[in-house]
Amino acid sequence: MNECVVDFLPAQLRRRGATLTSRRRNALLVGLLSVTLVGVAAHSWNQCRAADARRAVSMSVAASSGKVDELIERLAAEQRELSRRMSITDRLALPLEMSDLAATVTHLMPAGTSLSMLRIERSEQRAAARAADAAKPAPASPAAGAKPAAKRPERWLDVTIRGYARGNADLYEFERRLSGTAPFGQVTVSENAPIDVPGGHVQQFSITCRVSLDGRRCAQPDATAGGTVAHAKGAAR
Repeated sequence: MNECVVDFLPAQLRRRGATLTSRRRNALLVGLLSVTLVGVAAHSWNQCRAADARRAVSMSVAASSGKVDELIERLAAEQRELSRRMSITDRLALPLEMSDLAATVTHLMPAGTSLSMLRIERSEQRAAARAADAAKPAPASPAAGAKPAAKRPERWLDVTIRGYARGNADLYEFERRLSGTAPFGQVTVSENAPIDVPGGHVQQFSITCRVSLDGRRCAQPDATAGGTVAHAKGAAR
């Protein structure tokens, strides 16, 4: 069976519909192209402004970098000078009078001994020892969350006493007096050798001890040692 399709639209109306469809399609394409161009232009403008801002910041940093380097160098130099002065002050402003310490040593010497050299050197706990102490696990604190107080480095004076004694009895009497008198601690006879003199021999000795610089005042010696001891600066005499 053959079908027959008849188009009753006039040819002029058909051409007008095709023209309207083409115009609508062209208008849609032009609109999409316009929106794309506007978006690309807006994005490019924003990127240009951001690039200008970053360039301005970089130029400002580059212009001020020389001043910052000079400021850092000046602050570092001031810090080094301050550390040097604090080190000198720390060495000079000791809590003990050196003259009192020397007087105490000479006063404690028995009648059969004589002093040939007295050397006093300041020392403190080394950084490696402090690091080793810090590496040890800290004991549990009773207060939860409490921070341990920072401990200052331990400071002391290394005292070396050289001299002569008539015999070992006088030498060890001197050592006993030093051991029983504050602020002397860790008293040790490091050298003890007999030397010949006309008419006999004497003992040439060297005693080392340590004086802590952390205490405010040194305790009085025992009754057997007698004499005065070095006091801290500002303590009642």
